[in-house]
Amino acid sequence: MSSKPMPSLDGLIQAKGASRPETLQQRPAAVQPATQPAPAPAVVPVAMTAPEPKSKALTLRLSESQYQRLRRFAFDRGLSHQDVIERALMVYLDAAVKD
Repeated sequence: MSSKPMPSLDGLIQAKGASRPETLQQRPAAVQPATQPAPAPAVVPVAMTAPEPKSKALTLRLSESQYQRLRRFAFDRGLSHQDVIERALMVYLDAAVKD
């Protein structure tokens, strides 16, 4: 097992109707390293048009491996799943029109 101490949840759960505590213990500030952080991966900009006035909901089914790839891709670039899928769809549709 890990020698890391288990954090305590004491004082975080209150009875219904109880008043909010005056203070909550916060995590200590993280020590910043002296070196410069690595630059974020470059995101290729896609020509964005003005947002549509109305949006439609769409269900997309992915296999577990496809979902994990999407998740990793979006996380590495700081994007939401929605952003990744919208950008990919626009690139695909723009390329299909040129063919």
